[in-house]
Amino acid sequence: MQLLVVGATGGTGRQAVEQALQRGYFVTAFVRDPTKLPIKHTNLTVQTGDVLKPNTLLHAVRRQDAVFCALGSRPGQHDEAVADGTRNLITAMRQVGVRRLLIVSSLGVGTSYEEASLPSKLFIKTFLSGVIAEKEKQEKTVRQSNLDWVIARPTRLTNGPATGHYQLGEHLPFPLFSVPKISRADVAAFLLDQLDKDHYLGKAVTITGK
Repeated sequence: MQLLVVGATGGTGRQAVEQALQRGYFVTAFVRDPTKLPIKHTNLTVQTGDVLKPNTLLHAVRRQDAVFCALGSRPGQHDEAVADGTRNLITAMRQVGVRRLLIVSSLGVGTSYEEASLPSKLFIKTFLSGVIAEKEKQEKTVRQSNLDWVIARPTRLTNGPATGHYQLGEHLPFPLFSVPKISRADVAAFLLDQLDKDHYLGKAVTITGK
């Protein structure tokens, strides 16, 4: 398996790199600043580039079997690189014939907002409003891509270990005052599991810890 991880220096992206290497995959980490990825492995290639520069993406996507996209922005920031970068990534994938695309999105996007708990809705509408707006545009681009995609919408992310115990579904309502969480490690593991499975193709699923 040849896997490209875009956004590899973020928390979930780094988990994807580490776990994919543990599974024996050949991994290309696409990063703007290679000094932020302190992982060393014989099966790891670190490629410096920018998702807003299509030529650098095209070179990275060539000869890959699949792409794991963990692009994100910080709360309070409006970063158009998430949606525009994903659009460039999809264009590159089409050009070279790579079809499997795994996306890290967020609770609060699409119908998942209505199913979120009250604390989550308040957080989404305040601190995460810019992040969610960008993720909405990203998901729309992915849905229109005609690629083989899976979108994961995690609840509040933590740096805990992978447990293998989580709930997921296209519709996953939460108790009114709950504060659901899931580790970045579990999100990465779920999406990596979809590299050779078709059950969630073309679906956006909410994922949270048990």
